[in-house]
Amino acid sequence: MNTHQPTSFDEHIDKPFIDPISQTFRRTILLSILTLLLTIIVLWWIRRRQQRFAHHGKCLLLCGIAKSGKTLLFNRLTSNLEKRPFYAMSVNHGTMKLDYLSSDRPIEKVHVIEIPSNTRHYQYDFLVYKTSAKAIIFVIDSTTIEKDLKYVSDYLYHIIRERYFRDQHLPLLIFCNKQDINKTDHSIQRIRYLLERELTSKQQIQEDIGQLGKETFEFSDVKDIRIEFAEGSTIDTKKDGEGSHLLKVHQWIARIWFK
Repeated sequence: MNTHQPTSFDEHIDKPFIDPISQTFRRTILLSILTLLLTIIVLWWIRRRQQRFAHHGKCLLLCGIAKSGKTLLFNRLTSNLEKRPFYAMSVNHGTMKLDYLSSDRPIEKVHVIEIPSNTRHYQYDFLVYKTSAKAIIFVIDSTTIEKDLKYVSDYLYHIIRERYFRDQHLPLLIFCNKQDINKTDHSIQRIRYLLERELTSKQQIQEDIGQLGKETFEFSDVKDIRIEFAEGSTIDTKKDGEGSHLLKVHQWIARIWFK
Protein backbone atom coordinates (compact mmCIF):
# COMPACT_ATOMS: atom_id res chain seq x y z
CA MET A 1 0.00 0.00 0.00
CA ASN A 2 1.44 3.22 -1.14
CA THR A 3 1.31 5.71 1.73
CA HIS A 4 2.40 9.19 0.97
CA GLN A 5 4.86 10.50 3.53
CA PRO A 6 4.77 14.26 3.90
CA THR A 7 7.96 15.89 2.94
CA SER A 8 9.32 19.05 4.48
CA PHE A 9 8.00 20.84 1.45
CA ASP A 10 4.48 19.46 2.09
CA GLU A 11 4.60 20.56 5.73
CA HIS A 12 5.46 24.16 4.96
CA ILE A 13 3.78 24.76 1.64
CA ASP A 14 0.55 26.19 3.18
CA LYS A 15 2.10 28.25 5.96
CA PRO A 16 2.76 31.34 3.84
CA PHE A 17 -0.94 31.31 3.00
CA ILE A 18 -2.45 30.26 6.37
CA ASP A 19 -0.44 32.55 8.65
CA PRO A 20 -1.33 35.84 6.91
CA ILE A 21 -5.00 34.84 6.80
CA SER A 22 -4.99 33.92 10.50
CA GLN A 23 -3.23 37.13 11.47
CA THR A 24 -5.58 39.21 9.36
CA PHE A 25 -8.59 37.54 10.99
CA ARG A 26 -7.26 38.17 14.48
CA ARG A 27 -6.52 41.79 13.65
CA THR A 28 -10.00 42.24 12.22
CA ILE A 29 -11.61 40.83 15.37
CA LEU A 30 -9.43 42.99 17.62
CA LEU A 31 -10.13 46.10 15.57
CA SER A 32 -13.88 45.40 15.68
CA ILE A 33 -13.80 45.05 19.47
CA LEU A 34 -11.81 48.27 19.89
CA THR A 35 -14.17 50.11 17.53
CA LEU A 36 -17.19 48.87 19.49
CA LEU A 37 -15.68 49.93 22.81
CA LEU A 38 -14.74 53.33 21.44
CA THR A 39 -18.26 53.80 20.06
CA ILE A 40 -19.79 52.94 23.44
CA ILE A 41 -17.49 55.41 25.22
CA VAL A 42 -18.24 58.20 22.73
CA LEU A 43 -22.01 57.62 22.95
CA TRP A 44 -21.83 57.59 26.76
CA TRP A 45 -19.84 60.84 26.73
CA ILE A 46 -22.29 62.49 24.33
CA ARG A 47 -25.24 61.42 26.47
CA ARG A 48 -23.62 62.82 29.61
CA ARG A 49 -22.98 66.13 27.88
CA GLN A 50 -26.55 66.26 26.59
CA GLN A 51 -27.89 65.63 30.08
CA ARG A 52 -25.69 68.36 31.49
CA PHE A 53 -26.40 71.08 28.93
CA ALA A 54 -30.05 70.22 28.33
CA HIS A 55 -30.79 71.21 31.93
CA HIS A 56 -28.15 73.90 32.40
CA GLY A 57 -29.07 75.95 35.46
CA LYS A 58 -32.51 74.32 35.75
CA CYS A 59 -32.03 71.34 38.06
CA LEU A 60 -32.61 70.53 41.70
CA LEU A 61 -29.56 68.82 43.21
CA LEU A 62 -30.06 66.41 46.12
CA CYS A 63 -27.06 65.58 48.25
CA GLY A 64 -26.07 64.33 51.70
CA ILE A 65 -24.01 61.64 53.36
CA ALA A 66 -24.95 57.95 53.21
CA LYS A 67 -28.15 56.89 55.00
CA SER A 68 -29.36 60.47 55.36
CA GLY A 69 -32.50 59.66 53.38
CA LYS A 70 -31.73 61.54 50.18
CA THR A 71 -32.45 58.55 47.91
CA LEU A 72 -35.85 58.12 49.54
CA LEU A 73 -36.43 61.86 49.15
CA PHE A 74 -35.49 61.52 45.47
CA ASN A 75 -38.07 58.74 45.08
CA ARG A 76 -40.74 60.72 46.92
CA LEU A 77 -40.20 63.83 44.82
CA THR A 78 -40.03 62.07 41.46
CA SER A 79 -42.60 59.30 41.93
CA ASN A 80 -44.22 59.98 45.35
CA LEU A 81 -43.43 56.38 46.25
CA GLU A 82 -41.56 55.18 49.31
CA LYS A 83 -39.26 52.83 47.43
CA ARG A 84 -36.71 51.02 49.50
CA PRO A 85 -33.51 53.05 49.47
CA PHE A 86 -30.30 51.66 48.05
CA TYR A 87 -26.71 52.80 48.17
CA ALA A 88 -26.48 54.79 44.96
CA MET A 89 -23.11 54.48 43.22
CA SER A 90 -24.13 56.61 40.25
CA VAL A 91 -26.10 59.77 39.64
CA ASN A 92 -29.90 59.39 39.64
CA HIS A 93 -32.07 61.48 37.32
CA GLY A 94 -35.80 62.03 37.62
CA THR A 95 -38.59 64.53 37.02
CA MET A 96 -40.80 66.17 39.62
CA LYS A 97 -44.13 67.78 38.71
CA LEU A 98 -45.21 70.92 40.54
CA ASP A 99 -48.93 70.74 39.80
CA TYR A 100 -50.47 71.07 43.24
CA LEU A 101 -50.47 74.87 43.32
CA SER A 102 -53.24 77.21 42.21
CA SER A 103 -55.09 76.27 39.05
CA ASP A 104 -53.95 79.38 37.19
CA ARG A 105 -50.35 78.17 37.31
CA PRO A 106 -49.01 75.90 34.56
CA ILE A 107 -47.55 72.54 35.50
CA GLU A 108 -43.87 72.96 36.13
CA LYS A 109 -41.47 70.05 35.60
CA VAL A 110 -38.35 70.03 37.72
CA HIS A 111 -35.39 67.87 36.75
CA VAL A 112 -34.03 66.29 39.94
CA ILE A 113 -30.47 64.98 40.22
CA GLU A 114 -29.30 62.89 43.16
CA ILE A 115 -25.55 63.01 43.81
CA PRO A 116 -24.06 59.77 45.24
CA SER A 117 -22.79 59.75 48.82
CA ASN A 118 -19.42 58.20 48.05
CA THR A 119 -16.71 60.82 48.64
CA ARG A 120 -14.84 60.18 45.41
CA HIS A 121 -18.05 60.16 43.42
CA TYR A 122 -19.69 63.26 44.88
CA GLN A 123 -16.60 65.42 44.41
CA TYR A 124 -16.42 64.43 40.74
CA ASP A 125 -20.19 64.63 40.21
CA PHE A 126 -20.37 68.07 41.77
CA LEU A 127 -17.76 69.19 39.27
CA VAL A 128 -19.81 67.69 36.43
CA TYR A 129 -23.29 68.81 37.50
CA LYS A 130 -22.72 72.04 39.41
CA THR A 131 -23.60 74.18 36.38
CA SER A 132 -26.92 72.32 36.10
CA ALA A 133 -28.06 73.46 39.54
CA LYS A 134 -30.80 75.98 40.13
CA ALA A 135 -31.17 74.98 43.79
CA ILE A 136 -29.72 72.44 46.23
CA ILE A 137 -31.24 70.35 49.01
CA PHE A 138 -28.78 68.98 51.55
CA VAL A 139 -30.33 66.11 53.53
CA ILE A 140 -29.38 65.44 57.16
CA ASP A 141 -30.35 62.51 59.38
CA SER A 142 -31.52 64.29 62.53
CA THR A 143 -31.19 61.11 64.61
CA THR A 144 -27.45 60.69 63.96
CA ILE A 145 -26.30 64.28 63.56
CA GLU A 146 -23.92 64.24 66.52
CA LYS A 147 -22.31 60.96 65.46
CA ASP A 148 -21.98 62.07 61.83
CA LEU A 149 -21.30 65.74 62.52
CA LYS A 150 -17.79 65.80 61.05
CA TYR A 151 -18.82 64.09 57.80
CA VAL A 152 -21.95 66.23 57.45
CA SER A 153 -20.06 69.48 58.05
CA ASP A 154 -17.25 68.48 55.66
CA TYR A 155 -19.77 67.83 52.89
CA LEU A 156 -21.70 71.00 53.66
CA TYR A 157 -18.50 73.01 53.73
CA HIS A 158 -17.65 71.67 50.27
CA ILE A 159 -20.97 73.04 49.01
CA ILE A 160 -21.03 76.49 50.58
CA ARG A 161 -17.46 77.29 49.58
CA GLU A 162 -18.05 76.30 45.93
CA ARG A 163 -17.37 79.46 43.93
CA TYR A 164 -19.91 78.72 41.18
CA PHE A 165 -22.76 78.29 43.67
CA ARG A 166 -21.82 81.55 45.34
CA ASP A 167 -21.49 83.45 42.07
CA GLN A 168 -24.98 82.28 41.09
CA HIS A 169 -26.45 83.02 44.56
CA LEU A 170 -27.98 79.56 44.60
CA PRO A 171 -30.67 78.70 47.19
CA LEU A 172 -29.65 75.93 49.62
CA LEU A 173 -32.16 74.07 51.80
CA ILE A 174 -30.73 72.08 54.70
CA PHE A 175 -33.43 69.47 55.24
CA CYS A 176 -33.42 67.90 58.72
CA ASN A 177 -34.87 64.48 57.92
CA LYS A 178 -36.35 61.78 60.19
CA GLN A 179 -37.86 64.25 62.65
CA ASP A 180 -40.80 61.85 63.05
CA ILE A 181 -38.51 59.33 64.79
CA ASN A 182 -36.05 61.79 66.31
CA LYS A 183 -35.74 60.71 69.95
CA THR A 184 -32.70 62.90 70.63
CA ASP A 185 -34.81 66.07 70.52
CA HIS A 186 -32.52 67.72 67.96
CA SER A 187 -34.57 70.65 66.72
CA ILE A 188 -33.60 72.77 63.74
CA GLN A 189 -32.06 75.30 66.11
CA ARG A 190 -29.97 72.62 67.82
CA ILE A 191 -28.79 71.12 64.51
CA ARG A 192 -27.96 74.57 63.19
CA TYR A 193 -25.92 75.32 66.31
CA LEU A 194 -24.00 72.02 66.03
CA LEU A 195 -23.18 72.67 62.37
CA GLU A 196 -22.07 76.24 63.01
CA ARG A 197 -19.84 75.11 65.86
CA GLU A 198 -18.24 72.41 63.70
CA LEU A 199 -17.79 74.73 60.73
CA THR A 200 -16.13 77.27 63.02
CA SER A 201 -13.39 74.74 63.70
CA LYS A 202 -12.40 74.64 60.03
CA GLN A 203 -9.12 76.48 59.64
CA GLN A 204 -10.01 78.64 56.65
CA ILE A 205 -13.70 79.07 57.30
CA GLN A 206 -13.50 82.82 57.90
CA GLU A 207 -11.50 83.47 54.73
CA ASP A 208 -13.65 81.21 52.57
CA ILE A 209 -17.25 81.81 53.57
CA GLY A 210 -17.50 83.78 56.80
CA GLN A 211 -16.90 87.32 57.92
CA LEU A 212 -13.36 88.36 58.71
CA GLY A 213 -12.73 89.22 62.32
CA LYS A 214 -15.44 86.95 63.75
CA GLU A 215 -14.47 84.16 66.12
CA THR A 216 -17.46 81.98 65.33
CA PHE A 217 -19.17 81.07 62.07
CA GLU A 218 -22.89 81.58 61.50
CA PHE A 219 -24.90 80.65 58.44
CA SER A 220 -26.13 84.23 58.30
CA ASP A 221 -22.53 85.21 57.47
CA VAL A 222 -22.91 83.60 54.05
CA LYS A 223 -24.39 86.39 51.95
CA ASP A 224 -24.01 84.89 48.48
CA ILE A 225 -25.87 81.60 49.10
CA ARG A 226 -29.46 81.73 50.35
CA ILE A 227 -29.42 79.14 53.13
CA GLU A 228 -32.63 77.95 54.78
CA PHE A 229 -33.51 75.11 57.15
CA ALA A 230 -36.57 72.85 57.14
CA GLU A 231 -37.58 69.76 59.08
CA GLY A 232 -39.70 66.80 58.12
CA SER A 233 -39.52 63.16 57.13
CA THR A 234 -39.24 61.23 53.88
CA ILE A 235 -41.29 58.42 55.44
CA ASP A 236 -44.73 59.94 55.23
CA THR A 237 -48.17 58.43 55.70
CA LYS A 238 -49.75 61.72 54.65
CA LYS A 239 -48.28 62.22 51.20
CA ASP A 240 -50.25 65.33 50.27
CA GLY A 241 -51.93 68.26 51.91
CA GLU A 242 -51.25 70.33 54.97
CA GLY A 243 -50.24 67.33 57.09
CA SER A 244 -47.49 66.13 54.76
CA HIS A 245 -44.08 65.68 56.36
CA LEU A 246 -42.57 67.05 53.15
CA LEU A 247 -44.84 70.08 52.87
CA LYS A 248 -42.05 72.54 53.72
CA VAL A 249 -39.79 70.96 51.11
CA HIS A 250 -42.48 71.22 48.43
CA GLN A 251 -43.21 74.83 49.40
CA TRP A 252 -39.52 75.73 49.22
CA ILE A 253 -39.14 74.13 45.77
CA ALA A 254 -42.30 75.84 44.50
CA ARG A 255 -41.08 79.20 45.77
CA ILE A 256 -37.84 78.79 43.81
CA TRP A 257 -39.40 77.58 40.56
CA PHE A 258 -42.48 79.80 40.53
CA LYS A 259 -40.86 83.04 41.60
